[in-house]
Amino acid sequence: MSVHAFIFSPVKKLRLLRHLAFWSAYSIYFYLQSISPDCIKELDPKDVFSFAFTSLCCFLPACILCVYTSLGILYPYFLRRKKYLRLFLSFFLLFGICVWMNYYFSVLFLKLSCHCNVDNIIFLRKFTLGYLNGQNAIIAGFLALGIRLTRNWYFFKEENLRLAGEKTRTQLNLEKVKIHPEFLLISLDNIIADIKAEKPDAADKIVDLSDRLSRWLYTDHSFNSEHV
Repeated sequence: MSVHAFIFSPVKKLRLLRHLAFWSAYSIYFYLQSISPDCIKELDPKDVFSFAFTSLCCFLPACILCVYTSLGILYPYFLRRKKYLRLFLSFFLLFGICVWMNYYFSVLFLKLSCHCNVDNIIFLRKFTLGYLNGQNAIIAGFLALGIRLTRNWYFFKEENLRLAGEKTRTQLNLEKVKIHPEFLLISLDNIIADIKAEKPDAADKIVDLSDRLSRWLYTDHSFNSEHV
């Protein structure tokens, strides 16, 4: 399987592999950026790696929601139809939904990770954690849209090249059938007259006509209408 096929093939199996590769890479990134002992004061720094894994499990669902909402709804219904105001408002609404989701996931994350009474943690700290991870979800959505747009741009470019190639071949075929019969008839009549007159250059004129036709059909397509 080539890299090109993996990236651009519409085959269902390869599409699934692309999505798995995307989420694997994004999960690794999310896990690594969650390794921050000083991020939340209530957490014990010695357990930072387990906290990062818990953070991944708690906040990845909002990212998944944002990505597939962007690809399945916002892209086909708003971006492709150039309804940019609705696209902006939809992103704003999606961001609000992600923040709302992640607020409750923040409470769950703190309950799983914090050796303290979560109820004693102020609302603003829990909301901020949800807000920051809501931003991560929206960024994931933008990233997915960027990949989709880049992929479509490549398809568009390849299709234009293919159509240009077909146009060139069509023009060549049309040029091949546009050889003027008058030129051929006059040239052949001249050659026949030279042969009957037993002129020594008759054979050279036949070769010259053959060369001109070959260049016309297979090389520069610029036909010299001078009679042989």
